[in-house]
Amino acid sequence: MMKINTVNKYNLDDIELKKPTKLDEFYVSNIDFSIQTPKLSICKISKKICLSLDTSIINLLNSFDEKIIQLLSENSEDFFEEKFTIDEAEEIYKSSIKYIKDNPKMNLNINKKINIYNKQKEILELNDLSSDDEVICLIKCKKIIFYKSHCEPYWEVVQIKIKEKEIININNYLFIEDPKDTYEELDDENINQEIKKIKIKN
Repeated sequence: MMKINTVNKYNLDDIELKKPTKLDEFYVSNIDFSIQTPKLSICKISKKICLSLDTSIINLLNSFDEKIIQLLSENSEDFFEEKFTIDEAEEIYKSSIKYIKDNPKMNLNINKKINIYNKQKEILELNDLSSDDEVICLIKCKKIIFYKSHCEPYWEVVQIKIKEKEIININNYLFIEDPKDTYEELDDENINQEIKKIKIKN
């Protein structure tokens, strides 16, 4: 069963970084770390999904990155036949977070078997999503990929739940009544009586 971490409760101690094995033109170390995100906004959909991040998920991803950097340093002699300090491991590691015009974002690969749900738990299609949709995602880091000069985590989204926007009917009466408001509308007869009560000084 998949163990899912959240921004409020997560455990990084279970992450293991095994010695990378060759796959095509690069090396891969498989891991298994899943996160249920808070409500986030989609900023772009193409071959990947780009999400705008809030502080809570940024903190979790930073902690994840720090853990991977620590493991890279601890295992560097076995992995690279050379001892790396934390700072040296940090130099070759690319963060999970991308800063685009100072805005923190995350690019996610799309799992081929992705499931997308609405509020009623009905299954939707990928093309039902659009930019600015608010979603909760189940994302997973499957592996760390090692290239010639750097390494980076491979994140993918496996499930999405769309948070449907509240539709406001502006034809309905939307004002909130104030109990302190004692204003009463007067008819013409009452208005005339009120005017007679007014005394004008000479």
